[in-house]
Amino acid sequence: QLFVRVSFVCEGTRSAMAPHVGKKRKAEGSQNASTNTGGVTEPSVKVAKESGPAGATSGEFKAPEAAEVLEIARTQNLYKSNLFRLQLEEVLKELAPKQKHARLDTFLRNLKGVLEGLAPRSVPAKFAAEFPKLRFHEEQPAPFEFQPPKRIDVVGSFLLGTCMRSETIADVAIEMPSEAFKSKDYLNFRYFDKRAAYVGEVHRQLQALCSASRNGGGSSSSTSSSSSSCTHLAGIEVDIGHLQADVFRPCVVLRPTGKGELGEGQWVVRLLPSCAPDLLPVAKLGPDRNLVRAVGTAKDPTSLPPTPHYNSCLLEDARMRLHLEHMHRALQTFPALKDAIHLLKRWATARGFLLQTSPGTVCTPLSGFCLSILAAHAGQTSNIAPSQTSSFQLFKLTLTVLASTDWAKQKLTFGKATGKLLTAEEAKACGAHFYDTDGLFNFLWRLGPFISEISWEAQRCLRILDTEADPYEAVFGQQAAAPSLQWDLTVRTAPLRPGALCPAMSKPQQAIVPSAIAPADAPEASQLAGSLVGVLREGLGDRCTRAVPRLVVGERDASTGASDVSVVVGFQLDAINLERFLDRGPSAESEAAKSFRALWGREKSELRRFKDGSVLECAVWAKPPAGRESESKKQPAVVTQIVQHLLRKHFGDRAATCDIVSGPSGFVTNLGDRDRRLWVAFEAFRAHLCQLSSLPLTIKDVHAVDRAFSYTALSPPVAPPTADGVSRTLHDIVVEFESSGRWPDDPMAARKVAGAMLLQMKEELQGDLGLDADLTETFLDVRFPEFVFRVQIFHEKELFEVARRVTNFQAQAHATPPSDESLERLRSLWWRPRIRSTCHAQVLQKPALAGAMRLCQRWLGSQLLAGYEEFAEHLVASVFLQPSPFETPTSPQVGLCRVCWLLDTHDWEREPLIVDFDGKLTSEDRLSMRSSFEHSRNEAEASSFWVSSRFDPHAMLLQCPPATVSVWLRRRAHQALAAFNRRLLGIGSTPSAPIGWDALFALDTSVFDVLVRLQPPNAEDARKKGDRLKAVASRQAVASLVSKLRSHLSPVCLIFHDTDDRMIAIKWRPTAFFPTASECSHGCSATHYDPASRGAGADLRSQCLVPHLSYRLLGRGAHAGLDHCRCQRGIGIRQQVSRASWVGLSVT
Repeated sequence: QLFVRVSFVCEGTRSAMAPHVGKKRKAEGSQNASTNTGGVTEPSVKVAKESGPAGATSGEFKAPEAAEVLEIARTQNLYKSNLFRLQLEEVLKELAPKQKHARLDTFLRNLKGVLEGLAPRSVPAKFAAEFPKLRFHEEQPAPFEFQPPKRIDVVGSFLLGTCMRSETIADVAIEMPSEAFKSKDYLNFRYFDKRAAYVGEVHRQLQALCSASRNGGGSSSSTSSSSSSCTHLAGIEVDIGHLQADVFRPCVVLRPTGKGELGEGQWVVRLLPSCAPDLLPVAKLGPDRNLVRAVGTAKDPTSLPPTPHYNSCLLEDARMRLHLEHMHRALQTFPALKDAIHLLKRWATARGFLLQTSPGTVCTPLSGFCLSILAAHAGQTSNIAPSQTSSFQLFKLTLTVLASTDWAKQKLTFGKATGKLLTAEEAKACGAHFYDTDGLFNFLWRLGPFISEISWEAQRCLRILDTEADPYEAVFGQQAAAPSLQWDLTVRTAPLRPGALCPAMSKPQQAIVPSAIAPADAPEASQLAGSLVGVLREGLGDRCTRAVPRLVVGERDASTGASDVSVVVGFQLDAINLERFLDRGPSAESEAAKSFRALWGREKSELRRFKDGSVLECAVWAKPPAGRESESKKQPAVVTQIVQHLLRKHFGDRAATCDIVSGPSGFVTNLGDRDRRLWVAFEAFRAHLCQLSSLPLTIKDVHAVDRAFSYTALSPPVAPPTADGVSRTLHDIVVEFESSGRWPDDPMAARKVAGAMLLQMKEELQGDLGLDADLTETFLDVRFPEFVFRVQIFHEKELFEVARRVTNFQAQAHATPPSDESLERLRSLWWRPRIRSTCHAQVLQKPALAGAMRLCQRWLGSQLLAGYEEFAEHLVASVFLQPSPFETPTSPQVGLCRVCWLLDTHDWEREPLIVDFDGKLTSEDRLSMRSSFEHSRNEAEASSFWVSSRFDPHAMLLQCPPATVSVWLRRRAHQALAAFNRRLLGIGSTPSAPIGWDALFALDTSVFDVLVRLQPPNAEDARKKGDRLKAVASRQAVASLVSKLRSHLSPVCLIFHDTDDRMIAIKWRPTAFFPTASECSHGCSATHYDPASRGAGADLRSQCLVPHLSYRLLGRGAHAGLDHCRCQRGIGIRQQVSRASWVGLSVT
């Protein structure tokens, strides 16, 4: 019996792994499997029991083979789950290049004859005048004789089959004749100037052939070879590209002008100039040699700084075929290496590492070739059998090489398992060292300051792969590392000069921060990125937890084909230390004091004596005023002051053009001082209530209900005016008594008892403590100097039946839903206090959570969705408490972007959003909530939001936006995220017209039918400091008007509003204008009409409802103008009503 059970489990696992097992074996003894009982055939069970382990060879109980056991063990140990393995297989199918490239293969075969038939020509020394679209150093120009390429080879990922399907790029190495170069052309960029001129001549002749093919194949006097070349280039576009975005290393780009053949897709051919391996003196191209010498310098090159970047750039052209041979041998040895390279490219693309040419993308100088050669090195240095190595194992081995190598202290050599320590000179030469077999060519010479970020991401992904059950989205997700979803602070430079990615000699730098010093010949972009990261991170100190350098590719110049490149540095900050305005440095007598003064300058560094007697170097910053809602230029935050000072101090004129982006509200206090005082008053009031002696029952707890208790309220409501004339804010609290059998069973009687309890509270609070209070039948208002606490009583007996239906995890599919009144009482007396308590606990641990909730409420309000603050709180709590595939946000702006990302990418039709506020949800609870979600989808619209938690497992208490606007809101979230990215990266921004945050909060009014905009009677008076009470009263008036509109017009329309902008929008229901036998409820009458007698130009809305809207609902004295923005028949409506005044508002 034990064998039967084990073999059944193995067969179930093998059936799930069917795509990974070799041939499918037919079950023996299938003739006995006719009788099926519970999914297991009786004859098979009988045979298995009789035969035992040795005879269990028939039916579905046949013992698994060794290969099957190996596959099962690999799934459990390597992939963690079968789902993740299936996901990897699917993504590999998406990434694998298409097998059908008939036209491309034919074109490559014919291209060799075209290139060999290029005409010889003498190129003059003035390269810039000869080829105006190209860029040259021209330090020592020299003419040369152009000849056709000596050798033509297809190289790169297309030949090896490691290119991605989305970009089919075939690289063709064209070897330039050695006769065109002199013996010393490897010095002072002369080789690169001739290389660029060679590209210009190839481009000129190919472009002439393409023009001739479009004109009918050339003149009658043209030779047969040129005619055939024209034929082969028919339908081909010739352009100039740049290798690794380096304008001094151009290449010829060939692409078809029309659509590709069916199943082939678009492709590109790049002609990459190369040189013979013996052209350059290899012994003089080592990383410790100098090859860039100014005219008039010393003849001894050992006295000059080495040029490792320049030397590696030269060797890159000379070793194209050698590196192709390395990769070919590795692919022959490791069959799974091809798929591993595809996974690495997908991983690097998702994190913005691979160099991109499309405008508006972030990238690093990392190339697909670097990842490929790293994967080949990881496979060769591992101790596993090549035939047994899977693509995922090679992927993890490559990440391990990136993560475990200390690139600042170690260097790797291709094919050698152990690294070597760097010498002091080697450490200064490059930021990353991974050399060819002879130790001369550095594969990673471009990465410099970017290697630390790549290594950090590799460490993070390995940790996720080892700990999480479903790591696919976190590792391979397309938006796993989008800047707007991670960076709290961004510093972006203006576009750099052309050639910023080319090695160039620079002036020696002062060693202010050791990590910010770049090699002498490093590209300008790498030097600037390293300096920005080193200086700013040193200045921010413990405020900064991570600094991320990136490059931003700008728009492509049509005349030269080059794209602008900017440097952008993103920072992740620690919210706890942001507001510290005093930075303590070292002792004035220590050696570190010199570095501190050099970093901050004498104008900022000062000596201060502290109470313990120590005298320290300090940097003091202006403390911003408390209680502000957004950061301003006149009163910047401490972090902004630090960045601005360091940019002015160390980067000179470049500081004026740098853009510092810190979100729409900047860095403001997450936990306000007024809310802190509210908690102090609440704790005192709670103590008073718990000490009351005249109550017949003991108070169990006093719960905070208002959003101000969790620091997430935008504008708390104003308490009713009192005789003392003091302005106070109103805050709800709930008192819960201990369980007792003395509560009456009748709900109305229980409410009367609660009213008597409130009366007893008032008498004792007024008599013994002297607290003023006002009493009604349902609540008690107790006044403190700044606040008014509105007390309500909750007891379990009144809402027991409703709570059992709403909060029971077991899905009750056919139970009768509670009434709206019962749900509202349960929501206000039980659900909101518990949500507020958990939000307050999380906010104290993650201060940015409060700022993110307020910012998300502002964004929803700008979309006319005010009133859904609890929905916004649940979304923000989800992205903070379950942040996968990201890290936990550390700023409000990142929290807002994560909410927009969640709205845009979550599968609301098929997946519930479960928010675990306190980590107490079990797998059984989640299964029950999913069952409830699936049942609700069978009855409701599939596009509506469904958000649940432990306190609301069936999503009956949380009020979400209606299904009518759910798709529209998701689209607005996608557009808001795109607007944030454009502002972050400066896409479309110019010095005369910089991009602001207006696009983030822009409103798309096309979805609404009627817009009503309310304005204060006097805008100038509303801006005065003493009119804050009037402004809050005006907000409450708008909320009151919206409530009245909803109560009257809910049968025929949906009402949306923004309390801050005082805008109301109306969306008609589809059935609003159908014939009906009754009028609109609550006194809003409608004129009935006969659809059959309606004329072609009749305006149905003017017959039905809109004329009555102004008179019935805007109250006394409103001035109304209703702008009908969009209607089905294209007919607009304007109604003007004039009266006296109405609660200080006018409608325009």
